[in-house]
Amino acid sequence: MNRSVAQPARRASRTVLAALLSAVLLSACAESPQQMLESARSYLASNDHNAAEIQLKNALQQDGNLTEARFLLGRLHLQRGDIAGALKELQRAADLGYPEAEVAPLLARARLRGGEFDRVLADYAELKLEDKTAQADLMVSLAGAQLGKAEVTRARALFEEALKLDPTSAEAGIGLARSHLFADDAPGAEAAARAVLALHADSADAYAVLADALRVQGKTDETIAALQAAVKHGPQQVGYQYALISSLYQLGRLDEGDAQLAELKKLAPAHPMTRYLLAYQDVRGGRLEPARDGLVEVLKALPNFLPAHLLAGSVYLQLNQQALGREHLDLVLARAPGQVLARSLLISSHLAAGEAGRALELLQPLLERPFDNPRLASLAGQVFIANGDYARAETFFEQAAQSNPQDVQSRLRLGAARLAAGDSEGALADFGLASELDDNAVQADLALIATHLRRGETDQALALQAELERKHADNPLVLSLGGRMKLAQRDFAGARAAFEQALQHKADFLAAALSLARMDLAEQKPQAALDRLNKLIAADGKNVEAYLALAEIERETGAGSEQVLATLERARAAVPTSLIPQLAVIQYQLRLGEGKAALAVAQKLAAANADDVRVLEALARAQLASGDAQQAISSLNRLVKLRPESVPALIMLADVHLRANDTNAAEQVLRKALGMKGNTLAVQQRLAALLRAQGKFDDALKIAQSVQQQQANSPAGYLLEAELQAAERRWPQAAKAYQRALEHNGGPAIAPRLHAALLNGGQQAEAERFAADWQRKQPTDLTMRGYLGERALAEGRFAEGVKFFSAMNDLSPDNALILNNLAWAMNKLKDPKALELALRARDLAPNNAAILDTLGSIQVDQGQVDQGLANLQQAVAIAPELPQLRLNQAQVYAGLGRKDEARAALNALLPRLEEGSALHKAASELLRSL
Repeated sequence: MNRSVAQPARRASRTVLAALLSAVLLSACAESPQQMLESARSYLASNDHNAAEIQLKNALQQDGNLTEARFLLGRLHLQRGDIAGALKELQRAADLGYPEAEVAPLLARARLRGGEFDRVLADYAELKLEDKTAQADLMVSLAGAQLGKAEVTRARALFEEALKLDPTSAEAGIGLARSHLFADDAPGAEAAARAVLALHADSADAYAVLADALRVQGKTDETIAALQAAVKHGPQQVGYQYALISSLYQLGRLDEGDAQLAELKKLAPAHPMTRYLLAYQDVRGGRLEPARDGLVEVLKALPNFLPAHLLAGSVYLQLNQQALGREHLDLVLARAPGQVLARSLLISSHLAAGEAGRALELLQPLLERPFDNPRLASLAGQVFIANGDYARAETFFEQAAQSNPQDVQSRLRLGAARLAAGDSEGALADFGLASELDDNAVQADLALIATHLRRGETDQALALQAELERKHADNPLVLSLGGRMKLAQRDFAGARAAFEQALQHKADFLAAALSLARMDLAEQKPQAALDRLNKLIAADGKNVEAYLALAEIERETGAGSEQVLATLERARAAVPTSLIPQLAVIQYQLRLGEGKAALAVAQKLAAANADDVRVLEALARAQLASGDAQQAISSLNRLVKLRPESVPALIMLADVHLRANDTNAAEQVLRKALGMKGNTLAVQQRLAALLRAQGKFDDALKIAQSVQQQQANSPAGYLLEAELQAAERRWPQAAKAYQRALEHNGGPAIAPRLHAALLNGGQQAEAERFAADWQRKQPTDLTMRGYLGERALAEGRFAEGVKFFSAMNDLSPDNALILNNLAWAMNKLKDPKALELALRARDLAPNNAAILDTLGSIQVDQGQVDQGLANLQQAVAIAPELPQLRLNQAQVYAGLGRKDEARAALNALLPRLEEGSALHKAASELLRSL
């Protein structure tokens, strides 16, 4: 009954509402554009800007030439910070003839805020307005444009002139204060700001610039008071809130900062500055994943906000996502080279990755002034020790240790320097002292373990490791080290248990997960390896390095290129702001030989990141792979301009010039690199080879002799001389230089070259004596024996090859590559045991393309055609960039009479080969034979 009574009442109310709504709509429709303009003026007078904007837009819909509406709407846009909207409407108002005295100052201000400094100066420098207040306003914009171009003196003169025209102009006074700050005149800035506040006591902008002036003078309490006043008089200005909170945090007044941040969160919870400060708060609390996610959102909105990039770099490094961390820190340094924290973090990251050369390159700007910071001194010591300069390393470590004798890290690094210099007793003493200073010093114990291992004291190292695991049973780094030590002892079960335990304590510990995945692959369990990394990704969907590791495992296990690219695309989608996955896509496509596909991705990436050195390098490589050397040179010139101190960038540029047959340009670039850093071996080697190719052999030889003087105890200079002599086919001189290189700690890698030089010089008896003598004196050397074995195979002496590789197998029983070569040689002798050896090699290295290629060929020869072809196909899938594998596959198809498949393989291969090369000739001849 109640329901039936209520329905008519509801229908009646709906009828009344519809009638009222119709009346309102009809009334609105009846308003003329002029009435709407009048209404907008009323709304503006009462500060109802939203309603005013609606009315102005309604009026302009009916009359697009309503000049005042255009002006008022443009002014509204400018007040709200919508520069594009303001420019559009104000310019239209000016075009329609709105009074210049009113529109010109606002248009100039809009262009100034849009960064169009030159346009402001070009359009308004000569404009003179009769209204003094308007002229003063215009001059403030002109002064701002001069300040934007770093013309501080001109800017200050214009601000002062504006104040003469309008002494009450707050904008001119604030601008004058900022010009004093630009000129490092903080007291002058303070005086100018206080002069504005004397007339405009509620000016939030004046308080903000006063705070900047006070901060520079070290007046901490007054700075905070000025920022608090700015927030009080501009409560809606997020920038002032941000400045106040940041200052409180920097002063260690964390509770006050947190309280102010809580207020900011109420005011603007989604604002990028709010999110940045909340991320900083998360970092302080050790909440790295929420901090990371918050910073991703900040950088979506403010991609050029350097503090967020700096904080993100630090967070990613702490999460052990080194590539992403470096990406953000590189961007900070590109735009603020003097940012010491970003530089220090980058140096540490590159050191941890074993990239000592890059770390030294980054350190150079810090060495230009004396160190007064023990942490920087310690960091410099680490860089020098990694680069083999033990004397300088010890100097910096001693400086750090003397600054703080109780500092564990300084003592550790001093021990490392002494160890590298050969003082193992002193190193052990320093490491032991560090361990005593701090019983929780994991790094001290790790250093002690490494020292004992280096000295061959395995028992002591194992005992220390056991003690370390007892003290730090939940430290994944310690557990992972234990796993690696067990792997070295071939205790696979123990290693697996250690890695699993590390993951129990830190589920996203990529190093342990990757070690387990590698063990899975060795045990022929590819799906288990893939599952491990997918589990890691499921736990943290934004772990880009886990995606990259998964893509690499997929590639190694023979997944199709579509699958690998799909994984890289998932990485890109996980962190859209990161360049790392997109660069990985380019690298993978180049690896596939898909130069044009790589170029398409690189060009798109470069369009959005024109000043990123990694993007420019990737673009240059893609351009080169697509056959466009000139564009590659253009890209590398831009890279060199961005990083003029980078010798590797210059080397790459020289290499591209050489590929384009522009030897003069290549020589100029190499000489420039040599002038920057005269002892860079890679530059010296290239320049010497270039001079020799130009017929300037004596000049090339002088470079080799210079290297010999620079590196008196190194084989590098003699080896360079030998290579030059060999290129000229001056075999006796080459053999003599190779001999000198051996005498200067050359090592086993040079012995085969000396042997080849003797043979090429017709000294066969001397070569045989040298080979026999070397094997007698170096009974465990595999390098020379491997060279002699491969030479025997190349010359068809398969029985002799079997002899060499059998001896090597006795020396190194489970070496997959030795077994592979032995199996190949035995197969040539029709020995059925070849298959057994090839299978053993595959079990030891299941994802090695060369081993799979050998196994596949042997299986086909022994009648296991399907298995053999499958392994040949997997070899190509794992290493598509190796043309020899594709040629082997085609040869096997041809031998089986499967001509269509052989043709298809050759047609896919030939475009990737350089015409005239041995492989190109072999492939062409095989294709013709079909």
